[in-house]
Amino acid sequence: MLYTKPLFQPGEATALFDLVDEVTHGTLVTAVGEGVQISHPVFMADRGRNRLVSHLARANDHAAVIESGTPSTAIIMDPGAYLSSSWHPAAPLRDSAPTWAFRVAHVHGRLETLSRAATIAHLAELVAHLEKNRPNGWRMAELGPGGLDRRLPRIIGYELVIERVETSFRLGQDERERDMIAAADALRTEGKAILADRLLAARRASPPRDG
Repeated sequence: MLYTKPLFQPGEATALFDLVDEVTHGTLVTAVGEGVQISHPVFMADRGRNRLVSHLARANDHAAVIESGTPSTAIIMDPGAYLSSSWHPAAPLRDSAPTWAFRVAHVHGRLETLSRAATIAHLAELVAHLEKNRPNGWRMAELGPGGLDRRLPRIIGYELVIERVETSFRLGQDERERDMIAAADALRTEGKAILADRLLAARRASPPRDG
């Protein structure tokens, strides 16, 4: 169970898939006997079918678990950022503790293997997603004759059929607005303008905090 608060729940129905599209990389956790299998694959969002699509090396012990359809959890988390109290206005008080701004989703469901054709389609979509906006983007065709066929037997494509999602988008909703305005300004100087905008939007959409 993910510890979170109602205040940290995103308002947008697309928040999970937007996070997956942005972050792509995540963690897959599956309980096995008395232990767990943990891997760190990339994920693509299938919004229309409410699934996360991914692949792993067949040599990974996790592959055998995927083939069994065992319940699993995918964790998608952005890098976040430290919010220093040194950024807060000195007047009237600078008495708020530092914190970390982040977005995380725990996606619970069951695993299903992909067919060969579906795995190829997933890889093509993944490459297109990660190579977009590059001036000389790489294409799978550049693997050369037989390049994909040689590699396919060494991976397993799969999807997580989503059954339940837990989220915590902690973006300063419970902090003083003046402190978050100052933090957003500081983040911009660090080249984190997108996070700064998210911080201000989340704070202003939340109930006022006294003090």
